[in-house]
Amino acid sequence: MSDELIDTGSQNVPGYRKQTPAALDAVKQIKMMEQNCASLWKALRDSDTVDVDPRLMAITRTALSEAFMWFNRAVFQPEDPFNG
Repeated sequence: MSDELIDTGSQNVPGYRKQTPAALDAVKQIKMMEQNCASLWKALRDSDTVDVDPRLMAITRTALSEAFMWFNRAVFQPEDPFNG
């Protein structure tokens, strides 16, 4: 495993830094999983055969969006502006 840091352009955003190839690969996998969850969510939302509660689907969308955000932040570990 390489510890070489890669310039992703994100370090131009305050609080972000260069990432290792392993961290980038992990986030790519997380993003693929997020896309799969979004596809399933859309399929259920638009289904003619499965009756879903729209209110609970909205909560699900919010919860999944937040969960994937935290998942990515756990890997990339941006600087916490409230610490220090």
